[in-house]
Amino acid sequence: MPDAPIRVRFAEKLTSTMTMPRRSIVQRIRNIAQYAVVCLLFAAPCVVASQTQSLPSIVMQAEAFIAQHEYQSPYAASVAIKSIDKRLRLQACFKPLKISFTRPDLTYGNTSLTVKCPVAPYWKFLLPVNITLYDDVMVTRRPLLKGEVLDQATVRVTKQKVSGLRQGYFRKDVDVSHLQARRNLGAGTILTPQTVAPRLMVKSGQIVTIVLNHKGIAIRSSGKALQSAKLGELVRVRNTQTSRIVEGIVQGEALVRVNL
Repeated sequence: MPDAPIRVRFAEKLTSTMTMPRRSIVQRIRNIAQYAVVCLLFAAPCVVASQTQSLPSIVMQAEAFIAQHEYQSPYAASVAIKSIDKRLRLQACFKPLKISFTRPDLTYGNTSLTVKCPVAPYWKFLLPVNITLYDDVMVTRRPLLKGEVLDQATVRVTKQKVSGLRQGYFRKDVDVSHLQARRNLGAGTILTPQTVAPRLMVKSGQIVTIVLNHKGIAIRSSGKALQSAKLGELVRVRNTQTSRIVEGIVQGEALVRVNL
């Protein structure tokens, strides 16, 4: 019954007044009366100190947080929350828990959530979780030799479990034409930053196309590369018509963009 603790506390307070002076007894009775009125009107707060946070409620809020997290994958993530020690005793939190990934860069696989009570009693603890995630990723279509260029003939897209790919992977909408095999790769190998490397898009001595951008106008000419470079790198090129040496950014296969 919700009023049982109130009656016990009221009796305890009344008994303690028997040994007090008369004036103190009168004041004590007034205080007890005020306390009783408060408890009758607001019974729940009077016993809240003895309440503890429900562990299943923590798990439910953690699952809801993960379900609302926006992953790039088109597939829903599945979560397995490790059992919380039943000996854990947390004071009840009367506001929604504040939950976040302990490491913002580690949102799947074996990771943990930081669970906080945003109001008094302000507790916090780490909740280990395992989040399984699938995505459409690029894999090798056939065995590749070291240095072999990636293109539609050498790679394909397939659904794969990516929870353990901590160093990243290549999704289906990523252009990998500027990459090559870093080492010999077997068929079906998932492409990651460890299995591929940028290739030379411009080689020294190669005839390249120079695209000069000036005030929104693109002017094309040809030139001879004076050095090798990868996509996005700066390269020096000699214009074959004017013999002028210019610097530009490698924009594609044998393509250099120069801005004025």
